Amino acid sequence: MAPFPCGVCKKKFNTRPRIISHALETGHNANQCCRVCLRWFQSTSAFAAHAKSAAHLEEEAKQSQSLSASVTDSKETSTDAIDSKETLTDAPPPVQLQFGDVCYTCLTHQQQDEVFNQLSAKCHSVEILEKEGYILDVEKGPTTKKQKPRPSLADFQQTPPVQPATIKRRAVVVDCEMAETTDGSDELVSLYVMDFLTGETLIDSLVLPSRPIADWRAKIHGINATIMSEAAAHQNALRGWAAAREELWKHVDESTILVGQSILFDFEALRLIHMRVMDSAILATEAVFNKTGKKYRKPRRRWGLQELCEKFLGIQIRNGDGIHSNMEDVLAAREVVLQCLLKPENFKEWADKAREDFWKPKEGSKNQKKKKTKRPTHQIAKQAAPALETIEDSEDIYYILDDDDISYDFEDVRAYCVERDWFIDFGADIAYYE
Repeated sequence: MAPFPCGVCKKKFNTRPRIISHALETGHNANQCCRVCLRWFQSTSAFAAHAKSAAHLEEEAKQSQSLSASVTDSKETSTDAIDSKETLTDAPPPVQLQFGDVCYTCLTHQQQDEVFNQLSAKCHSVEILEKEGYILDVEKGPTTKKQKPRPSLADFQQTPPVQPATIKRRAVVVDCEMAETTDGSDELVSLYVMDFLTGETLIDSLVLPSRPIADWRAKIHGINATIMSEAAAHQNALRGWAAAREELWKHVDESTILVGQSILFDFEALRLIHMRVMDSAILATEAVFNKTGKKYRKPRRRWGLQELCEKFLGIQIRNGDGIHSNMEDVLAAREVVLQCLLKPENFKEWADKAREDFWKPKEGSKNQKKKKTKRPTHQIAKQAAPALETIEDSEDIYYILDDDDISYDFEDVRAYCVERDWFIDFGADIAYYE
């Protein structure tokens, strides 16, 4: 019998170098393979003892010094926004995370602890999650309306509580792909889960739909009826969203931080209730509009994952035919959050530019409208909040008030509101509010 079995995929290896190579390539058995010293251990306890040894700590310190930016810079890639000036120079990273031509951030054990502490402090409040429409209480249900039918609240379950005897992941990245059912709702068809700190792949599986599919959305994720049928025939797919949720629960509990881009939709597909959340879409919104806590408003403007990667990270994802890859989306969402934590000054610079672009009038639009009143701008701005009824021309940002059809200089009102840190939501029922 081979002495080195992989506990994840069950493959067996005759030598330590081979299983080390396997672990580095796949991320399997992260708690038995030292990525710093490139050593394999028969048990997690042996690995834990090694992690405290002087030799390991010395080697980790060396790599940590040369990995200040935590990003591998390659001459064959164009990852400028991950700041190539602060990349590894002498020692290799603990493990290489790469998709296509893009290399993603790797963390040493010391960095993992530091990043987790920052991530934990940045988790969204229950108040913000409720405003975003997350289901946090099956009796209360969502606080926002949704055009598509939602799953039954009776199917939603809370993430399992912490069990002291069972070790779960501290933070994971989740990405689901969905198809459309006959009633127009979403149905889970694939699940990908990665350890946020180590980059280890925990789940990569198709999910057999529980309801009839009207549109597979194969142009988005590449999954169709033929692929699903073959997976089912070879028992290579989880049987429905409930089985997928159970598989996720093998790795997480209520203390785990779940990370993702607009992960609200993944929670709904899994019928999952969870409080410890880091949503990269919300993170970007908070940074751009400077609104957190009670002041947070769900905006109409969103920065998608592809746009965040291009404008903030300076990398291209979903090239070619544009089909999504679960792994690429997970790595990209993870990278956005990591760079927000590791490079807050870069994130602020991006947010400031995004805010400026958001307020900038569209080219060719008419910025000024002839006033029908001589009332001061501040009076018009104050009236805009309670009195706004409809929007006549959203391109020109021209509003009709319900009292006497006041028209006004948009730039004057915008400047007045921005100066007072009022949020302006174009296309909403209320345009100006504190």
